[in-house]
Amino acid sequence: MLNKRSSPYPPGVLNVNGFTAFNALAVQITMGAPVLLYAKGLGASATLLGFIAALASLLTVCQIPTAHFMGRVGYRGFILYGWGLRTVCIFLLSAIPLMAFLGGPGKLLAMVLALFVFNLLRSISLAAWLPWLTELIPENVRGRFLSRDQIFMHAGFLVSLGVGAAMLYGRSSNLQFALLFLVGAVATVASLLFLRKVPDVEAREAVTRSGARVPWREIVFYPPFFRLVLFALLVAMAYSTGGVFNVPFMKSRLGFSDSRIMFYDLFYYSGALMTLPFVGRVLERTGSKLVMQITMGVFCLIQAGWWLMAADMIAPSPAFVVSLRFLAGVSGANFGLAITRLMMNTMPSMGRSHFFAFFTVIASLGTGLAPILWGMQIDACNGLHAATGPLDWNKYSLYYFAVLVITVITWALAFFLHEKESLDGRLTMRDLLLTMKLKRLSRLWMR
Repeated sequence: MLNKRSSPYPPGVLNVNGFTAFNALAVQITMGAPVLLYAKGLGASATLLGFIAALASLLTVCQIPTAHFMGRVGYRGFILYGWGLRTVCIFLLSAIPLMAFLGGPGKLLAMVLALFVFNLLRSISLAAWLPWLTELIPENVRGRFLSRDQIFMHAGFLVSLGVGAAMLYGRSSNLQFALLFLVGAVATVASLLFLRKVPDVEAREAVTRSGARVPWREIVFYPPFFRLVLFALLVAMAYSTGGVFNVPFMKSRLGFSDSRIMFYDLFYYSGALMTLPFVGRVLERTGSKLVMQITMGVFCLIQAGWWLMAADMIAPSPAFVVSLRFLAGVSGANFGLAITRLMMNTMPSMGRSHFFAFFTVIASLGTGLAPILWGMQIDACNGLHAATGPLDWNKYSLYYFAVLVITVITWALAFFLHEKESLDGRLTMRDLLLTMKLKRLSRLWMR
């Protein structure tokens, strides 16, 4: 058990951190760079890579009909069933690289089918995750808990990338990929052992238990929620594709090896781990919006860096790529922490599962469609080269520039989100000074 007697959290809830760490290790292998690198090695196009990356998001549409049953099954049981069944798919995935009789196209098809079923089961069971955490974690410590959980998650990602970079060192073979996918399957089993120790809670869903018609119109157009959904759609278009297309860009344009690409990703999670321990308490004092605005401003600079490198304005040195990945970890992790806290505090208790299900589905559809659409754009511009002064316009520089424009627009819209005030509404002098400093920093992006 991961609990301590002095813990401010309910008994047993810190086992969520153990689940998160091992689940992150598995997810990074089965949904991250290793799968994309293996698919790229089998000849997958940018569109197909986008489709593989989009599966997890597109299949969350299944959460809307399943939200009705969570009150009957229970949050923990709902997740355990889905997570247990998806583990079988990861073991099947680990066997595919060794199936020499399939050939390249056959392996690619088998991998896509295994990933489809895996993501379907994962997406259905995830419908219970945020409602469960919202009921488990008191509102006054959510920022600290989410920060702590993000640390465990990024530590799992970091370990996963280190293991992946070591196992794929040199010229990657089918056996190396099979063993790496097997590590992901074992990590999934370990995550389930922690999940079983997390206490269940009663789903306080009057609509679910009564069987009454779900008031979707009232849910969708609840003003703070509606604004957050629109914002999340734009965030999906900007944030969700970098991890997908940075991989083929570094592999084909920059000539980096599989191991080197995964090694550079270590700096992403290092940046996250170096800042997450402090941001949880900052969120409790200043709110989520300021953190979101600052981290999105940093992300604008990161996108500008990728664009200038793709346009041959900046030489692709290892130090520059490492800097971009490190800053991306700082901004991405803390933005995710802030928007999750904002979302949890925005959802009303009545009909909470349906609010979360709708938000997750709409945001995930945007996250799922984005890599497919961007992948089609990259494939359509294959072979394109046009010069505007020193700028080289090619399929990657066009992609990074378009994402940069959307990111700037999304950052501006973050200022109009609604955020509920803290429970006690009191700020110490130190809190006020910290808020003032962060506000001054956020205004720098407006100049």
